Amino acid sequence: MKNTNHPLVSIALCTYNGQTYLKQQLDSLVNQTYQNIEIIIVDDQSSDLTAELCKSYQTDNIQFYINETNLGYTKNFEKAITLCNGDYICLCDQDDIWEMNKIEILVNEIGNCVLIYHDSNFINEVGQKIGAESMSTRYNMYEGKSALPFILSNCISGHAAMFSKALIPYLLPLDKRFYHDWWLAYIAFNIGEVKFLHQILVHYRQHENSITDNLNIKVKKTENEPANRIAIDINWVEKCSTFIANREPNLIKKAYYLFNNIQSGNSRTQLFLFLVKYYDLIFYIISNKKSFTSKINYARKIAFSKKPPF
Repeated sequence: MKNTNHPLVSIALCTYNGQTYLKQQLDSLVNQTYQNIEIIIVDDQSSDLTAELCKSYQTDNIQFYINETNLGYTKNFEKAITLCNGDYICLCDQDDIWEMNKIEILVNEIGNCVLIYHDSNFINEVGQKIGAESMSTRYNMYEGKSALPFILSNCISGHAAMFSKALIPYLLPLDKRFYHDWWLAYIAFNIGEVKFLHQILVHYRQHENSITDNLNIKVKKTENEPANRIAIDINWVEKCSTFIANREPNLIKKAYYLFNNIQSGNSRTQLFLFLVKYYDLIFYIISNKKSFTSKINYARKIAFSKKPPF
């Protein structure tokens, strides 16, 4: 029987050659103040001492698996999720550090939402805080009713989310072409309510081997290049448009139709009008507050550019 006061929370930790930072992460997991947890660790054929380190942490509520073959980052998370038994699931990277009351806070705050996510700051290779920035200073964190903001961007990192097991039938199988947390965010906003918690509960490590690069450590930007430049992945927009449980199916299909058409130079005026009408949703995550004139100009640049941002 489900314990509604203290539901089981599964932490899905995926590892691959992570011996450098893994002990700090594991220590932050096993010392969580919330007691009713299980930790599912799936290693993707590491060649260093990652497996040995994980085995040393095994207990009744810490299960460790090694893949027979290397599945890759996305499919490794897929496997880890299938092994979870919890009412709620938290995804976990191998190189971050969690606040020890993270799970307790999320369980207390999630209510009837299908997903809750929180803020994170950034640390470097040796665990030192990087500046004053956090995820919420780089992105606008969304809590609305529409999934439209997620066809071009994402503000929900996998390490920051706890979601209901009710999302699993929609979430899996994961598509290796896309980030698993983008898909998680997109389906959550279609299936139920999502809540953002303005608390820093994870110290998100940025280094040369990170999968994601939120601080652009690996990218050398030109002097005038904006920090959050828009880039349209038409394959991603198409995937969103075909999701079986879209809350606004006609709207998402129209977005795909219009973005796809400008590749051949068609429907530019229609796209411009669409972008103006839904500007505050489409660009919510990455856009600073702009005047109406600035919004018009930005929409015009995208719709009528000779080189669309694909």
